[in-house]
Amino acid sequence: MSVAPEQVADRRMSPPVLRLTLAFDYLLSNFGRFSLMPVIAVLLASQSDGPDWIITGVGLFGHMLSSGLSSLLVTRWLPRFTYRATLPASMVFAAAGFGLLPYSGNPVVVLVLLFVAGFGISVHAVLARVLIAEMIESETGRNTIYSIQQIATNAAASLGPFIAAALYVSGDSRPLLAFVGGAYLLAAVALLVGLPRGQYPPEAVRERSEGFFARLKVLRDRQCREAMVLTATGAFAYAQFYSAFALLVAFAVDSAVLRGSLLAGPPIAIVLLQVFVTAASNRVLRAGWQPLAILTAAVLLFGVAMVLLGVGLPFLVGTVIAMAVFVVAEMLFTPTVSIAFNRISSVPRLVSSNLQGVAWTTGEAVGSLFGGSLFLLCWDRGAGNVYWLVLAALTVAGAAPFVRRAVVERTVS
Repeated sequence: MSVAPEQVADRRMSPPVLRLTLAFDYLLSNFGRFSLMPVIAVLLASQSDGPDWIITGVGLFGHMLSSGLSSLLVTRWLPRFTYRATLPASMVFAAAGFGLLPYSGNPVVVLVLLFVAGFGISVHAVLARVLIAEMIESETGRNTIYSIQQIATNAAASLGPFIAAALYVSGDSRPLLAFVGGAYLLAAVALLVGLPRGQYPPEAVRERSEGFFARLKVLRDRQCREAMVLTATGAFAYAQFYSAFALLVAFAVDSAVLRGSLLAGPPIAIVLLQVFVTAASNRVLRAGWQPLAILTAAVLLFGVAMVLLGVGLPFLVGTVIAMAVFVVAEMLFTPTVSIAFNRISSVPRLVSSNLQGVAWTTGEAVGSLFGGSLFLLCWDRGAGNVYWLVLAALTVAGAAPFVRRAVVERTVS
C-alpha cells in the first residue's frame, strides 16, 4: 500500500505535537525500561543454577543485540504500514516479552522473551528516528527534540531504581515485570492517541524495493565510518552503567536507598542539566564544529569516568566523581549521535537510522557482555579495579584517532 505525496504532506505532524507525543512515549516506555535495567543483571544472575557470569553476560548481550539489530529482520516490510500501526505495536511486543519473563525459568525461553522485548524496542527506536528526521527539517530543531527525549528518558530513569527496589523483593520479579509491561502498554496508548492516521515513512515508501544490505555501500563514506566507530565506542562505555556499575553497587552497598540514589543520581542530573548542555552543543554546531568533535569529546569523557572508578579512590568519593563525569559525557553523546547520522546524505534516512542502530547496538551489546561476564570474573578474583582501567584504555583508544581530525576540520572550516 502506498500514499500519494500530497496526502502524506497533509498529514504531517506539527513540531509541537510531535515533541509532545514522543515525550510521553519516551517517558512511559522508559519508566518500564529503567525500572528493570537497574536489576536486570541481578535478576538474570539469580534465574539459573548455572554459572552466573555466563547467564548474565549472554542474557544481557542477547537482549542488547536484539534491541538494536532485530528490526533489520523486518526493515523491508516496515514501510508498508503507518507509523500509527507499527510504533504502538512495537511497544506491545516489548510489554509481552518483559511481562511474561517471570513465568519461565527455562534459560532458552528467557532468551526468547528477551529477544521479543528487544525486537519491539528495536523497531520503535528505528521508526522514531525516521519520523523525527522526516518531520523536523533543521539540525538544531532535531537536536532539540532529541534532547527532549533525553530529558523524558532520564526523568523515568531517575525514578526507575527506586521502583525496582520497591517491587523486586526477595527475588520475586513478578510485581516489577508487571509494572514494566504495563508501562510499555501505556506508551502504546500514547502513540495511538498522538500519531495521525495514514502517515507513512515517505522516503521508505519510495525506496522500499531496495534491500537494506544492498545499500551498505554507504560504508565507503568516511563520515559514516567515523560516526559508526565513535557511536559503537561510546555505547560500549555507556553499557557499563546498567551492567558492571549496577553489579558494583549491588555488591558494595548494603543500603537499598543508597543503591537507588547512586543509580538514580545520573538521570536526575540529566533531567536538570540537559537543556543547558543542549544549548551549548547547538552553539558549538552553529560555530562550525562538526558532530564528530562533540562525539570524540564525549567518548574521551566516558574513558575518564572509567579511570576514576579504577584508580582506588574511596568508594563513595570515586563513584560520585566518576558518575558526574559520566553524566556530562552522556548529555553530549546521546543527542549528537543522531545528529551525526542525520548528516549522512548518501542514503535514505531509514538506512542511516538502521546504521545508527547497528553501531549503537554493537557497542552496547559487547559492553553488556563485558559488564555482565568479565566484571563478575574480575570481581570474584579481587580485580575489579583492573576491569575499569582496561575498559578505560579500550574506550580512549576508540576515540583517540579522531581527536586530530576533529580539530583540523574545525580549523579548515
